[in-house]
Amino acid sequence: MSLFSGLNIPVQDNGWSWEQLKKRASTMTSYSEVSELERISTEMNNISLKRDQLQERKKMLSILQEFKSHAVCGGQVEGASDQHEIDSIDDELNQLSDKQAVLQRCQEKIVNAQSHKKVSIITPSQKVPAKTPVCEPSVFFIEAPPSVPAPTVILDKENLPAWPSKTQCPECRQFITTEIVSSVSSVTWLVCLMTSLLGCVAGCCLIPFCMDNFKDISHTCPRCRTSIHTIKRF
Repeated sequence: MSLFSGLNIPVQDNGWSWEQLKKRASTMTSYSEVSELERISTEMNNISLKRDQLQERKKMLSILQEFKSHAVCGGQVEGASDQHEIDSIDDELNQLSDKQAVLQRCQEKIVNAQSHKKVSIITPSQKVPAKTPVCEPSVFFIEAPPSVPAPTVILDKENLPAWPSKTQCPECRQFITTEIVSSVSSVTWLVCLMTSLLGCVAGCCLIPFCMDNFKDISHTCPRCRTSIHTIKRF
């Protein structure tokens, strides 16, 4: 048997050091404070619930009292009893408010004590080494350029090819992809006549009407449907 740090409290010698005993005592104190905070929180919740119930009861009695005041004169005795109950509810609400204020002060006191203990854990002799900032290398990810080349915008409508192309509509001034429409031209009839003279009269002379290479190509705007340019074959 030994004495606990000079105090007249006998402590069993179980091999614990002074630091271990202080840590155990601090843990027990923290546990009791947490339990007290839980109890205070529960009581405050119960008080809030009780206050809500009393306020609802008071509101109902006030409505009932106002209704009775507009009724016959025989309801004066009942109105007095309702007023007495309203006064008792007010007294109980004041008591609950005072009790809630006391519990809130106790809660703030325990929380402040806990924060003070956390600050006093680090003594001046136990300086926490400052963390050296680590300079992380900056990594930049650069996406590879697309393998497909960007479409070329043809502003000169005379240079438009025989397929849909990017250009600017001269009417609506929007950058669009043209729509193409093929139509029978004089070249189509000329090729048909030449194939007929060569003896292709069994239907082969109609082949030029099925091929866009012998037709005129018209570029139109898909927005305003304006004809931009027509490629003549002849």
